[in-house]
This record gives sequence, C-alpha cells and structure tokens, in this order.
Amino acid sequence: MEIIENRRHRRQSVTLAAAVTPSGHKPVTAVIDLSEGGTCLDWTLRDDITPGTPVHLCFLLAGDQGIELDGRVVHIAQGRAGIEFLPAQQDIVRQLLAEARSDV
Repeated sequence: MEIIENRRHRRQSVTLAAAVTPSGHKPVTAVIDLSEGGTCLDWTLRDDITPGTPVHLCFLLAGDQGIELDGRVVHIAQGRAGIEFLPAQQDIVRQLLAEARSDV
C-alpha cells in the first residue's frame, strides 16, 4: 500500500539532539527529522505535555553551538512527538537545516 504524504515541507533525516524546555528543566532528546515547518523528536519527556503545549528547543550542533527555536507540540504517538515551529522564524529554521546538512 502506498502512503500519500500531505506535508507542506520535505523532511530531512538528521543526526542531532535537542534540549527541550517545556518547563524549568531541559531534557535532551534525539531529533528524528527536520523540515521548514517543524521537527519530529524521540519523545521520552514528561507525560503531562500534550498537543498544544508550547516548547522551546535548542538544537545541539557540532562545536558546542546551538540554534534555538520556539514551537508547539502538535502530536505525540508511538514514542515520537511532532513539533510545529512558530511562524516568523523561517530564517533561523533555514540556518538550522543548512547546519544539519553540513554536520552529516
């Protein structure tokens, strides 16, 4: 059976980690993929975070660098979470995508 993708942005598989701040602490989780619209994370964070919860992400890059973005949780299922980046961050998202490509 063929799966039809209805996504607005092409996903890019990456090997990154991100610190996620839904509250006072910053758990680090694996980033599965990125697109201009959002990211998919390996979700091992708190159970009280639900769709609609705002999150602050710091994507950890080589050389102890990081790129920070704000988003909101859109879904959580099967140990993964979909995060949508907030609008007006497109320049930062494009920078992150370029850095992620160069780190591979």
